[in-house]
Amino acid sequence: MKTRLLVLEPAGNPLVCVVDMAGDPGLAELRDVLEPILGGRPEHVAVLHEGRRADMFVHEDGHGKRLPRNEAATAIYRAFWLDRHPTDHPETLPWIAGPAVVFGRTVWS
Repeated sequence: MKTRLLVLEPAGNPLVCVVDMAGDPGLAELRDVLEPILGGRPEHVAVLHEGRRADMFVHEDGHGKRLPRNEAATAIYRAFWLDRHPTDHPETLPWIAGPAVVFGRTVWS
């Protein structure tokens, strides 16, 4: 199944890729796609993107490896919380370190 990926690098423009994946990919297939992009093991983050639930994956140890802050991925990550808690200051919330990948369909259940 053709699957759209939005790759968000800390510095740079978003990149849209299309990959072939199983309809319900397993962890091994997800790792095969994600690890080369993320530079390490993926960690799943459920987010809202373009008004719907989406699966985002980030580097499992991005903070520990001191990867740079990813502003675009952080904004997506924080959007759901801030929509429901508009008086919270965004910088009190966690941020994303390193590259992130947002899938165009649900791949994690």
